[in-house]
Amino acid sequence: MGRGVQGAVLRMLRVPEYRLMVTRVTTADPYTDITVVCPPLLGEAARPLPPTVWVRMWIPEGLREHQRAYTLTGVDRRTASAHILVFHHEPNGPASRWALTTVPGDKVSVQIMGGTRYRTPAPGQSMLLVGDPASAPAMVEAVDAADATCRIVVVLQSDDDSPPLPDREHQLIRVPPEDPAALADAVRDALGRARPDWAWVALESAATKSIRRLVESAGVPRRAIQAQAYWIRGRAMGT
Repeated sequence: MGRGVQGAVLRMLRVPEYRLMVTRVTTADPYTDITVVCPPLLGEAARPLPPTVWVRMWIPEGLREHQRAYTLTGVDRRTASAHILVFHHEPNGPASRWALTTVPGDKVSVQIMGGTRYRTPAPGQSMLLVGDPASAPAMVEAVDAADATCRIVVVLQSDDDSPPLPDREHQLIRVPPEDPAALADAVRDALGRARPDWAWVALESAATKSIRRLVESAGVPRRAIQAQAYWIRGRAMGT
């Protein structure tokens, strides 16, 4: 199958490739939870992966393989397994269609390049995380990996209970989707109560840029902000 320019670049850079095998698929709108196994990438002999790690998946469709980025969550090195929680956007793309049709035994190729740059906050630091349903799985990983002494505020752009949330204690601020002003107001309010030592922002592309600027303007050092766009409005990621 063809992979286009993106595939050629990764091949030229000799980025390692792994094959994930699907072992379980559970769909509960708006997510499909896919359990995968891959000893060379996820097993006890492999290098430990950082929280929020994302992989470049090669989704087969027709005569092509389309690159899409997804977070690996719940990594269990003993069983060499992990979860990929696929959020179904509109318009849906190859990854959504694949997630809704894949079955145990299927395999999908992945590569890692750029998805391991996560930096864990120091013990005792205050954390501000701003996310939405697409980035919520990675957000939970970030919170769970933080030291127990960290103080956590989560601003979640969602009006229902479908996105996963951290199990540990945190302050949750919900804002309605499709309302940039409400999102900005919620972040300003969180910043006004106590400036965080560390921030993580993962939203739609334009919103990520806007909120990152807002966090920087509050005096949070740039090196203490991690920002990653998780999707682009009106466009299937990777196209």
